[in-house]
Amino acid sequence: MAQLTPLKCPCCDAPLTPPEGRGQFYCQFCGTPVSRPHAPARDEPADSYSDEPQAAVAIPEKIEVEELGSDLRIAWRWFNWSVLFLIPFCIAWNAFLIGWYSIAMSENGPPGAFKFVMLVFPIAHVAVGLGLLYGCLVMLFNRTVIRVSHGNMSIQHGPIPAPGNRTIPVDDIDQLYVKHERQHSKNGTSHQYPLLARLKSGQEVTLLPKNSELDISRAVEHLVETHLGIENRPVAGEHRD
Repeated sequence: MAQLTPLKCPCCDAPLTPPEGRGQFYCQFCGTPVSRPHAPARDEPADSYSDEPQAAVAIPEKIEVEELGSDLRIAWRWFNWSVLFLIPFCIAWNAFLIGWYSIAMSENGPPGAFKFVMLVFPIAHVAVGLGLLYGCLVMLFNRTVIRVSHGNMSIQHGPIPAPGNRTIPVDDIDQLYVKHERQHSKNGTSHQYPLLARLKSGQEVTLLPKNSELDISRAVEHLVETHLGIENRPVAGEHRD
């Protein structure tokens, strides 16, 4: 049986006893966050465990990074070349609906109940048309800007309104990590990579949504943790190469 190495605080070197059932805790002497070491599986030799860091993170060309003293700014556009194929479809779809409603509302349009049917029947199609229009607009004009400044990290999406804007005090952040989520459907398995922040309170906050590009989520994690001096520690459910 492999002999366990006594756990010590990485900051003050004090001997520690991890609380039961907690993968992460704080040194009772200096308050430094400490992660419980992972025990090897029963069929895995103790010396086969490796705590090597992840491979170097490449910063995508589309990301703009500005660092000035204690301030950090990360920005990128939402533009995707697929929007060039989506725009003609969006125009055709909404043009048809405009024509449909023009006929329904005209003086020479269908009478009575038939007019009502023409107005109500394409409601679902209208929702699709508005969704297509919104998707085209955000891909053409929107950008995400992340700022670390004056003790806060802010995330802003715009100029077209989009969910996910938030501000978090940097002193509350314990760890950033890219979560690997799998969704199974009749069409197969899809993989999603949202960027989350684990706060010192244990709460988890979504910084970048599920549809984020993996390279961007990993780059933001690396840039923010490096700027704030946060040690990159493994987290359950995290995407690992």
